[in-house]
Amino acid sequence: MKMGDVVPVRAPQSEPEPFFYGWFIVAILFVVSIIDGGFTYIFSAFLKPLSEEFGWTRAQTAGGFSLYLLAVGTILPLWGWLSDRVGVRWVFLLSALIDGVALILLSYVQSLTAFYILYFFLGAGLAGIGPTTVGKVVSEWFVAKRGRAMGMALVGAGGGGLVLVPLAGFLIEEFAWRLAYQLLAGLSLGVMFPLVLFFLTDTPQEKGLAPLGQGQQPEEDEQDPLAQNSYAWTLSAALRTPTFWLLAIALCCGIGAAMSFNAHQVALLQDAGFSLELASSITGMSLGMSMGGRFVVGWVSEYRSNPHTLLAVCLVMQAVGLSFLLFMDALGTWVLILVVPFFGLGFGGLVVLWPLAVGHNFGLKAFGTIAGVMGTVSVSVTGALGPIALGAIYDTTGSYDGALVLCIGMFVCGAGVALVTPAPLPE
Repeated sequence: MKMGDVVPVRAPQSEPEPFFYGWFIVAILFVVSIIDGGFTYIFSAFLKPLSEEFGWTRAQTAGGFSLYLLAVGTILPLWGWLSDRVGVRWVFLLSALIDGVALILLSYVQSLTAFYILYFFLGAGLAGIGPTTVGKVVSEWFVAKRGRAMGMALVGAGGGGLVLVPLAGFLIEEFAWRLAYQLLAGLSLGVMFPLVLFFLTDTPQEKGLAPLGQGQQPEEDEQDPLAQNSYAWTLSAALRTPTFWLLAIALCCGIGAAMSFNAHQVALLQDAGFSLELASSITGMSLGMSMGGRFVVGWVSEYRSNPHTLLAVCLVMQAVGLSFLLFMDALGTWVLILVVPFFGLGFGGLVVLWPLAVGHNFGLKAFGTIAGVMGTVSVSVTGALGPIALGAIYDTTGSYDGALVLCIGMFVCGAGVALVTPAPLPE
């Protein structure tokens, strides 16, 4: 090299970012959500077999799921309160024990009264696992990328529907419904309980870590509009805002209609001529499609300043999806190709927007409590009446058309309310 030659200077190579442990927590929550979602949606596969074996009407049988949703809504504030004080890990452990015992006892049920009591018991347990508690853990671990982390954690619930509803249909046809309940109980006691006991950590501080993105200034194109609200909201302050109540009404319409339809979906398809296994598989595909809705909406929410608009879009998608079912007799079963993606994607987005909207509007100080009380308002009212109402419409008319019109109307009303929901104003 001669004097005067220019020596090229290599730019320092930046080391790759280390793996953030919070993504491992998201993976655990994904598995837990699979089991939670599966236990919620399997009722649809059991509705017609139980109705036929015991001679119960559709409305009577669906009453079990109504009590399940009533229990979920009633107990949600308690689980939310406990998660704020003792941590989500202990809530999950208690829920896994309750769910496993309830499913085992359901395999021995002989009367409608016992069936109702056990489904209320099952709902009380599963209330501890869902958007409220899963959302709390995700919000503790993530400031940046919270929306996509929330979507990835909650996408498992759709996977539970995709896998466990067809599995339940197969077990019922091959072995009988009693054994199906027993085998499903093994997932709660043999998979979820040890997974949570040995691997779940509530907060990054317990690992000597900080939440992802805390104290960092995000890039302009990575702004997270769902980052923690700076005002320290309490439950009493949130209850005094119109935002809380309008959001609860929108979720009440959406969750109530969606869960009521889910409870009857397999039976509706069986009445259309599908076998139990095929009807369960189609229902599973619809719930599996919700996995995409949870992830996509979670990711999109990071770039949208108003989750209420996204909520309205998801509700309209569900209404459009169910509208196609009204024309199945005239157009044929091919309309299910349209029903599955519209309803599934919209339902998935609805579920993930519940905790995201709470975090966006009211922050993390009382996240579990606020989200739990909102769940009581959102789930208990229509949850207690919706499945029975749909069953009563079928028992009276011999068709689910009136039930579908009712669900579509609720989705549209919920979308309208979501669009007019304002941001909360701190006191």
